[in-house]
Amino acid sequence: MLRSPLTLLPLLLLGLGPALGAQLPVQFGGAVSVDAPLSDLRTDLNDKVGLGTSFQVTVRTGERLSVRPRLDLDLFRVSRYHRPFSNYVQERTFFSAGAGADLLYAFDGTAGNGLYCLAGAGVLQWFQHFTITDHWNHDPDGDYRSDTRKNRVSPWAALGLGYQVNRHLGFETRAVLSQYDRPAAGGLQVPTGEVPTELRKALNVQFAVTGRW
Repeated sequence: MLRSPLTLLPLLLLGLGPALGAQLPVQFGGAVSVDAPLSDLRTDLNDKVGLGTSFQVTVRTGERLSVRPRLDLDLFRVSRYHRPFSNYVQERTFFSAGAGADLLYAFDGTAGNGLYCLAGAGVLQWFQHFTITDHWNHDPDGDYRSDTRKNRVSPWAALGLGYQVNRHLGFETRAVLSQYDRPAAGGLQVPTGEVPTELRKALNVQFAVTGRW
């Protein structure tokens, strides 16, 4: 049985033990990205882009190779709707939390800077989040209700290219493929689990700025 990706953090850190014990070069870091959905995900989101962030640990295992365990969070807004003749605002978002690892290969023979390619794999959990806010008399602290429903746990696979400017700053383009469930009627506007669903493909192209320290 697949676990929630966030519960994999202790295993991820445990896996770094041999690298740390062997005194391999290790850098902690992260990334922020603009996410461009393609395939079924693009259709179901009506071409809306998303935002992503990740925590990463880069372990240099050779002159050209590095292993990079990672935790990811990616968020897409499905819709925002202001009910006519009322103070209610309805918002729906679709997001994923995942864990996995990338294998990085540096073309110029040094993993510290220059052009590199990557391949990765892991597991993620998709969620649907719904909120209703009553902005009575434009009060930002009006009545607020929310509900988060689990969607599908899915394996993910990634390919990408990046450029490490220096030891701390880099840029990366990464395509991530996974799957999710969409209600057969109403699309992502409807909570998963209440109506029959169909399996859909999520292809997410991430344009990221990476940092290491």
